[in-house]
Amino acid sequence: HLDQLLRHMGFESEVSVRFAEGSVQCHISGAYEEQIIGPEGRILDSLLYLLRKMMARDLPERINLDIDAGNFRERRSEELKKMALDYAEQVKADGKTRSIPALNPSERRVVHVALQDDKEVRSRSVGDGLFKKVLIYKPGKNRKSGPRRRGRQGGGPAPK
Repeated sequence: HLDQLLRHMGFESEVSVRFAEGSVQCHISGAYEEQIIGPEGRILDSLLYLLRKMMARDLPERINLDIDAGNFRERRSEELKKMALDYAEQVKADGKTRSIPALNPSERRVVHVALQDDKEVRSRSVGDGLFKKVLIYKPGKNRKSGPRRRGRQGGGPAPK
């Protein structure tokens, strides 16, 4: 299916497929790698979405499917780890929350895992839809949970 999609896009490429432990890894190589990847991997993500939808019709069970071109996923993962660690250092220095915008679920996971052992900062995904931003912040800052103090609204004894 993937080679047909690429051909229809005018990006005829070499597609290799590897099966491992319930996972299918597709690797695209050729002259059109950069066009297939697109800005920040958006076209690659869109191709993955389409391929998953197409495969869902043919396969009775859900399988883990991934597409890469020119080792983009590995390069992007390293770039996100570095960004997360740099932002964490900035947050520790000045206390200001930083955000990494519009990440897909696997990219958000890279950021969360990179920061999970750092007790001085936290990370949290926010937003709607598939692409969400990741906030990196100091714990205790801007907490939404816990009791809120409001004016007395009845119920219970009056304070003494």
